[in-house]
Amino acid sequence: MNILAASSHKARSARELAFMFDIPLASCYRKLRELAAAGLIEQEGSELTADGKRYKVYKSRIGSVTLVYERGTLRMKVDMNYRSAPLEIVQNMATPKPRGEL
Repeated sequence: MNILAASSHKARSARELAFMFDIPLASCYRKLRELAAAGLIEQEGSELTADGKRYKVYKSRIGSVTLVYERGTLRMKVDMNYRSAPLEIVQNMATPKPRGEL
């Protein structure tokens, strides 16, 4: 969530994100790969350092997330920057899930 929030208004590098949240750079890259695989973040481009090294910058694809719990039903609406229709997930909380599922 922190990575998505930090990259929602400005594209940021893995090094910048790792420094912001005090996480190892390797862990940050792993989290970025997972978020990219889920379609939640994308590489916006690449930039050059003063000494000529190239690095990638990433930007969140999420516009907004809305959670509503009403009468035993949880609704989550995710507005993605690249989609015209929001993704909506509905879960009846009164119905138990099988063991091992979230």
